[in-house]
Amino acid sequence: GYVSSEYRAFTQSPADTRQHHNNLSFAGQAEYFTDWDDGRQSFTITPFIRWDENDSERNHADIRELTWLKAADDWELRVGLRKVFWGVTESQHLVDIINQTDLVEAADGEEKLGQPMINLALIREWGTLDLFVLPGFRERTSPSEEGRLRFALPVDTEQANYESSDKEEHIDYAARWTHTLSDWDVGLSYFNGTSRDPLFIPGLDNKGQPVLIPDYKLIKQWGLDLQ
Repeated sequence: GYVSSEYRAFTQSPADTRQHHNNLSFAGQAEYFTDWDDGRQSFTITPFIRWDENDSERNHADIRELTWLKAADDWELRVGLRKVFWGVTESQHLVDIINQTDLVEAADGEEKLGQPMINLALIREWGTLDLFVLPGFRERTSPSEEGRLRFALPVDTEQANYESSDKEEHIDYAARWTHTLSDWDVGLSYFNGTSRDPLFIPGLDNKGQPVLIPDYKLIKQWGLDLQ
């Protein structure tokens, strides 16, 4: 694992007087892995934690991975929390939709939260087919009103809207086929569930201050990546 410290200093005054000129934070992550059954079964846990001097929303802990794996010759079963990456080297990962973005960790959207899932991979000569059942939606993290790297208006996650009446309990489904054809790596994916990218609606918080309210829609998305 690792521990790290981070210090941010800004030369210009903040647009919002609730924000700060300087900020200190500490983070740590560890990983534990063990296997048995001649390597056909394994368990991995990766906890993460951060403390931030000024941004209360950045004070958080997360399980990046908590996974049991059962492997056979032509299939693999994974159950738990995982981070799954779909795509290749593009700067905007349009097809990468399984995990929610951890925006308080990285403003570029590269850090992700662990997603609860059941993942069955079928490994065949015609390629690998991954099937996903995704119980439990996770909201995107956002800096607090005191956080410096944020929108002009803070995001009020307490008022989040959902198109689904099940809200965070909606069960999503996904599938992805990958294969190598000569010099080409091909990925074809499908997702059906709550979008990880919220729309933002102007509103007011419980103090009457203007905020952005996240709105999560139900979507169906096909994706294709080639390299």
